Amino acid sequence: MIRAARWPGLLLVLAMTAGCTLGPDHEPPQMALPAEWSGSIATSATAVQQGAWWQRFGDSELDGLIAEALQANPDVAKARATLRAARAGLAQEQAGLWPGVDASASVTRQHGSSGGGTEAAGSGGGAGTSTAWKADFDASFELDVFGGQRRAIESSRASAEASEADLDSTVLSLIGDVADAYVQARGYQARLAVAQKTLATRRDTAALTRDRARAGLATELDAVQAYAEVADAEAAIPPLEQSYRQQVHSLGILTGAPPGDLLGLMQRPEAIPSLAGQVVADAPATLLARRPDIRAAERRLAAATAAIGAAEADRYPAISFAGMVGINASSLRDLGEVSSRVWSIAPEVSLPVFDAGWRAAVVDQRVAERDEAVAAWRSTVLTALKEVEDALTGLDRERAHNDLLRRSVAAYADAARLARTQYTAGLSDFLDVLDSERSLADAQDTLTQSDATLAIQAIALFKALGGGWEVASS
Repeated sequence: MIRAARWPGLLLVLAMTAGCTLGPDHEPPQMALPAEWSGSIATSATAVQQGAWWQRFGDSELDGLIAEALQANPDVAKARATLRAARAGLAQEQAGLWPGVDASASVTRQHGSSGGGTEAAGSGGGAGTSTAWKADFDASFELDVFGGQRRAIESSRASAEASEADLDSTVLSLIGDVADAYVQARGYQARLAVAQKTLATRRDTAALTRDRARAGLATELDAVQAYAEVADAEAAIPPLEQSYRQQVHSLGILTGAPPGDLLGLMQRPEAIPSLAGQVVADAPATLLARRPDIRAAERRLAAATAAIGAAEADRYPAISFAGMVGINASSLRDLGEVSSRVWSIAPEVSLPVFDAGWRAAVVDQRVAERDEAVAAWRSTVLTALKEVEDALTGLDRERAHNDLLRRSVAAYADAARLARTQYTAGLSDFLDVLDSERSLADAQDTLTQSDATLAIQAIALFKALGGGWEVASS
């Protein structure tokens, strides 16, 4: 038995021992990254971060939809709740470093008889009533001698930081999804406008051909073919209307509203958003700090590394203390008396002796989970690099494609005008008109799709870069 006088020395030794922390310390993982991107878009090592990148499109309606989505989207609400839960878990782990103290108080009133062996205080025998007053504080505390609790706190903190990065990733994805759906909706509106213009042109051509057939200047076959082209143009409109509505429905869900709520807002056609100027991507190494999914993967690796130390500490002895300080009196006026005071202290050492290798297996499991987290981090980085390279290439090539399509549309428009003029003058046959109008309609539709794709590629690049870049003036 250890004498009370020796407790301070023992506690001092245990306190000094408590500085020990088992398990490996987390070191940020390293990976060789290219110095610059392989695409033709310029790279800057000091690109300016632009958080609200969607504002570069200059579309106030898009800005408003994104603001609504950030407030009402259920996925963001879920990610925020997950972050709160992770932070609460961290607070629980941190509380484990402090003693737990409980207070209790009771009053017991008891009646007995001489036959039952209970007598009133101060009585000479016979039946009586007694009262017992009791109040005490109970405390328990486990010394974190081998750092298991500190490693658990370290792991919990890293997990909370990973949840924070997950929230950032959810927000980034949401903004990109809203912008993507908005651009596609405006793209379908523009394609509908092209389709309706094509329908009007073919109706004019059909009317002209009918009049020429009546005058004997065209064949009946030409008139039938002209009306067939009208029907073909009409048939192209319903699928575009369906696709447009589907994108607006997606926008509604993304903003936390029922699918049809935005049909009225989006009814008035607007131009497809376009990004002015050149995008200057910063160096690949900045992705490690900027992309939230990479940050989350690194924090999960840190949590897995700290969990190894917590598992290691569980293989060593656990030292805990339980104590009580209180008062116990038979009357209310005796509560302040020294003789009513009671206390106790009970140190305890728990030593794992035999567990058939269970604790060692837990350590091995935590090491494997750490290695899995390393592989997951590397995979996340490689995926991020690919997404940026794909987006850079896609944006660059779509710009070139778009420029060529504009030339094509201008050329087909000239050809269509010339074919109609010659047909009206009787210098060419009807097939020339049909071919030129089909080619013009196809080219205009393809150009409209390219305009939308150009904006979508820019959105993909912004998402891939993780929220920071510089838009240089052209």
